Amino acid sequence: MGNKTHITALLLAATLSGPAFAEDPIEPAAIEALHAMGAHLAGLQTFALTSQTEMEVVLDDDQKLLIGGTVQYQVQRPDHMRIDLKTDVIDRQLYYDGKTVSYVSPTEGYYAQIENAPPTIKEVLDYTADTYSVSFPAADLFQWGTKDEPIDQIKEAFKVGTATINGAQTDHWAFRTDDQDWEVWLRTDGTSLPARISVVDRQDDARPRFVATYSWDEQAKPASDIFTYQPPEGAKRIDFLETELAPDDETEPQQ
Repeated sequence: MGNKTHITALLLAATLSGPAFAEDPIEPAAIEALHAMGAHLAGLQTFALTSQTEMEVVLDDDQKLLIGGTVQYQVQRPDHMRIDLKTDVIDRQLYYDGKTVSYVSPTEGYYAQIENAPPTIKEVLDYTADTYSVSFPAADLFQWGTKDEPIDQIKEAFKVGTATINGAQTDHWAFRTDDQDWEVWLRTDGTSLPARISVVDRQDDARPRFVATYSWDEQAKPASDIFTYQPPEGAKRIDFLETELAPDDETEPQQ
C-alpha cells in the first residue's frame, strides 16, 4: 500500500509540475481567458455575489490558523453598493449610495462615514483601501475590465485543467507574479465568471493561502433602500482616523 501511494504521488507531481515552457512562459490562452473574464465582469450592471472564504493567518511562531468567512455584495453600478462581511473573527458592513460611504461594525455599535464619496464603486473601494486600510475580499474583481487590471504583472500563466465547482464546469488557470501565485477557475458556460480564486503570498516564507468560492446572481434586483445606512438607536459615530475597525486580518490578497 505504501509503494502504491508513493507511485501515485509521483504521478500526480509529474502531472502538475507546471508548463513545459518554450520561449514564452505565458500561454496566450491564459491571458485571453482573463480578458474574457474582465469583459464580462465590467459589463455587469446589477448583480449579487456571495463569496465563501478561507484564509491562512500566520502567527509569530509560524503556526497557521485557518479563518473562514462569507462576504456578500449587492451592486447597482455605477454608484450603489452594499457589502456584508462575516468571518470567524469579525462582522463588518459597507454602504455606498452614491453620496456617502458608511463603514459599520454592527455587533460593536460603531460606524464611520465619508461624505462626498468618490463617484463610482471602483473608486470607493480604491479610496477606502488606500486611505484607511479598509478593504474586503473580492474587491479586486472590480479592477478587471478596466485600465487597472493587473495583466502586466503576470510573469507566468498556463492552464492546469478543468474542474466542477458548485455544479458548474470550469477551466482552471494558474498565474505567477513577482510576489504571488494565484489561480482562477472560470466558468465555461459562456460567462467566463470566476467560480473560485486562490492566492498564495510568496513574500511570506510561510506561503499563506487565501481561497474564495463565488456564487453569482446576475438577475438580482436589490431594493434601493439597502444602500443607505440608517444608524440604529445607540450607534456611535467615530472618525475613520480613530477607528480600529479596518479588517486587516481579512483582506483579500491583491491579484
